[in-house]
Amino acid sequence: MMEKSHGTPLTAEQRLFALPPKAAQPFRQLLTTGQITDETVNLVLDAGELAQDTSKLVGFAAGYLSMRAQNVPVHDVIAMAKSQNRRLNLAWSPQRWKDEHERLSRAEALRRMAAENVGYDVSAYQQHLPPKFPGYLIKSSRRLGMEGLRQRHCVANYHARLMAGTCAIAAVFVDKQRWTVELALGNDPLAPLRITQIKTRYNGLPSPDTRRRIHKLLGIEIPKAPAQPPQSTERPTLYLENLRRVLPVLRDQAIETVIVNFDGSGDSGQIGDIDYYPADRNAAVRNLPVEHLQNERFFDDGQWTSRVMPQQASLDDAITALTDDYQELSGCNWWDNDGGYGTLEIDVQAGTVELNIYIRNVDSFCDHSSCLDIETGEEV
Repeated sequence: MMEKSHGTPLTAEQRLFALPPKAAQPFRQLLTTGQITDETVNLVLDAGELAQDTSKLVGFAAGYLSMRAQNVPVHDVIAMAKSQNRRLNLAWSPQRWKDEHERLSRAEALRRMAAENVGYDVSAYQQHLPPKFPGYLIKSSRRLGMEGLRQRHCVANYHARLMAGTCAIAAVFVDKQRWTVELALGNDPLAPLRITQIKTRYNGLPSPDTRRRIHKLLGIEIPKAPAQPPQSTERPTLYLENLRRVLPVLRDQAIETVIVNFDGSGDSGQIGDIDYYPADRNAAVRNLPVEHLQNERFFDDGQWTSRVMPQQASLDDAITALTDDYQELSGCNWWDNDGGYGTLEIDVQAGTVELNIYIRNVDSFCDHSSCLDIETGEEV
């Protein structure tokens, strides 16, 4: 990070002096002619330090100015990453800089929430919980912010509901693992509380055994599960059936390869560009009509029934749908928090499909936080 001399931040020129001459000279020329400001140079240098890569600063500077012209909040990302001591990558795409802005902004909000330390009235919930359990009710925005930072999920979004008293949040420990539990008031006097959500780090879900144990620790009965529609036996192979319908169309159009890109973070994800190769065939094939199969569930004569129905769609939409099905069956959560990205590639000539999903895992969290009243020893 930027060093200080006698309490004063170093100037851009002083920081450039620490770089190799070949790296520093272009910035000096731009500063001399007024084509770039000290602020911009300092942000570019901050980015290089956070990326631990000062060999590509000139190229990144050009990209930085271009992204700023496109309203990509790259400058805010650098500033927030510096304040949070987060790593950056100078080769990120504009979309990744936008995603990173959302993620870091959420962390900033959590930190501000923790600093404000607004109290929550959880007495309506506390009276129905055991006097002691392995964990505690969250009673302040500081605690809520720390819970979100520690668990890397979006529990802080419940601030308004906690202020209104429509829910309560508890941190519960099972076998040294921390679980964030959302509580709601019920209308049954015999079951005044119910658990509406249980999440661990990165929105991980509990096993049935952990779920039962958390209910027992909090003295809350597990409600009887409502009848669920049966899983279709066709679903595990539905994406393959659709690939078999798409493949002849691709071959008829002399397409050799199809690559589907997807990216996600901050609790949202999207399937992005679909590229057909040779590239000059892109526009010609996107809207070609294709019949693909869709799994539909409906309630009939007192029970859930599932059936597969053929649907007409464009080639783009059919490939998007089968990609979504294949992703879902993988079980990978590539859209929450730091998220992930990947590709689905169809090798038309070989008749193969390959799905690659990469999960981002940028860790920087508080592993323990407690505040005790010195006289009583109670948590505050």
